[in-house]
Amino acid sequence: MRNRARYPGPAKPEAGGRAGSGRQDPAQRDREAEALRERVRSLVEPVLARHGADLVELAVKKGRTQLVRVVADREGGIDLETCARVSEELSRMLDADDPIAGRYTLEVTSPGLDRPLRTPADFRRALGRRVRIVLAQSQHEGTVEDVGDDRVRVATDEGPVETPLAEIANAKILLPW
Repeated sequence: MRNRARYPGPAKPEAGGRAGSGRQDPAQRDREAEALRERVRSLVEPVLARHGADLVELAVKKGRTQLVRVVADREGGIDLETCARVSEELSRMLDADDPIAGRYTLEVTSPGLDRPLRTPADFRRALGRRVRIVLAQSQHEGTVEDVGDDRVRVATDEGPVETPLAEIANAKILLPW
């Protein structure tokens, strides 16, 4: 029989968890995951800014295989050399700050050619490019002419169309081939 420490009264909860469950409260886990993402974001954004790039997406996945995925872009697109320089610099910073316990994989990548356009910054990077915008009941194709904080204007064959970003179900850059 194993030697077990005994505590009088109810079982003591494990750090951040419920008594005797061995599991962390989901709300607490979500708060900790968000705090980790923000900590990593605070390291990532200045590095990207030094390279003239913007953070498009950040994923921090914990578990047996831990991953930090940084999706970055800049006006005119981000090249492989810039991704490599960002990765090297960010790797040194993450190692020094050590926000993630244990081993993890760092990925620094571009959003890809057929990425969805979601934010005003995405549409600003697409200024002058042909896009397809899908709404709930219709769609249109044209060239991005202007982008505001909550809308985009596209020049279509039928004339300019201004669409609130909140009404866009899907939008992508049309590839030339």
